[in-house]
Amino acid sequence: MSDIIVVERTPLVIAAEINMIKYQTEKIVITNAIEIGRRLTEAKALLKHGEWGKWLEESVSYSQSTADKLMQIFREYGPKLLASPGGDGSLNSETFPNLTYSQALILLGFPAEEREQFITDNDVENMAARELRQAVKGKNQALQDKDPDLQDKDQTIQDLQTDLDGKNSEISQLTNKIQSLENEVSEYKQKYEGEQDNVTQKQRELDEAIEEIPSARRIAELEDEAKTSETNALVMKYEAQFAIHRENIRSAYEEMLKTLTALARTDPEKKEINRKAAHELLQNLTKMLEVWPPAIKFIVQ
Repeated sequence: MSDIIVVERTPLVIAAEINMIKYQTEKIVITNAIEIGRRLTEAKALLKHGEWGKWLEESVSYSQSTADKLMQIFREYGPKLLASPGGDGSLNSETFPNLTYSQALILLGFPAEEREQFITDNDVENMAARELRQAVKGKNQALQDKDPDLQDKDQTIQDLQTDLDGKNSEISQLTNKIQSLENEVSEYKQKYEGEQDNVTQKQRELDEAIEEIPSARRIAELEDEAKTSETNALVMKYEAQFAIHRENIRSAYEEMLKTLTALARTDPEKKEINRKAAHELLQNLTKMLEVWPPAIKFIVQ
C-alpha cells in the first residue's frame, strides 16, 4: 500500500498557489497583449485618416491611450516574441527573462538599448511592480543627472507631443465639421434636385395642357404650380449656400480669436490694436445686417 503525502493547507501554501496562478495569468496576458497590439497596428494602417478613434471606441471599446500602449508593447516586444526559438509564443529567454505584462509595461520607460542593459544588470524577473517602477525611476534620474540637457530635451519632446495631440484633436474636430457640412450640402442638393424634378414635371404638364387647349384657369394653375416649384428649388439652393457661408464665418472668427490669443503672448500692444480693428469691423457688419437688403434711397435733384 503506497503512502499518500498530504500537504497541509496553510495560508503560506495557499499564497504560493495564488502567486503561481497570478504569474501564469500575467504570462498569458503579455502574450495576448502583443497579439492584440499587432492586430491594432494592422487595423490602423487600413483605416482612413480620422477614423481611428471612432473605430477603437465602437469596435473594440478601447481608448486611444490604451491602444497606443498595446501597439507599443507589440513594437517593443513583438520581434522578441516572434524570435522565440521554440516558436511557442513565449518570450525569448536569451533576450528577456520571463517578464509579466506589468513588468513589460513599466520597462517601456526605457529606450530599447537601455532596457536590455537594465534587464541584464538587474534581477527583473523577481522584482515586484513597485520595486521595478522605483528602479526605473532611479535609473532615469541617474541618466538625467549625467546629462543635464536630457531633462530639457525630454520637456521639449513632451511639449511637442502635447502640441501634436492638440493638433490631432483639432484635425479630428475639423474632419467632423467637414463631414457635417458635406452631409448638409448633400441633403440640400437632394432637396434641390427633387424640386428641379417637380419643376420639370410641372412644365411637362403645362406643355401637355397647352397642347390640349384647356381652359385659361387650368393653364394659370399649372403656371402658378411651376413657378412655386421653381421658387422652392431656388430657396433650397440659397439656404445651402447660406449654411456654408455661415460656417465659414464662424470658423474664420474662431481662427481670428486664436491668432489674437497667440499675439497677446508675443506682443500685447499689437494684439490690442488688432482687437480694436476687429471689433470695429464686426460692429459695422452687425449694423449693416440690421436691415438687409438696405432700403433704396432716392435723391431728389
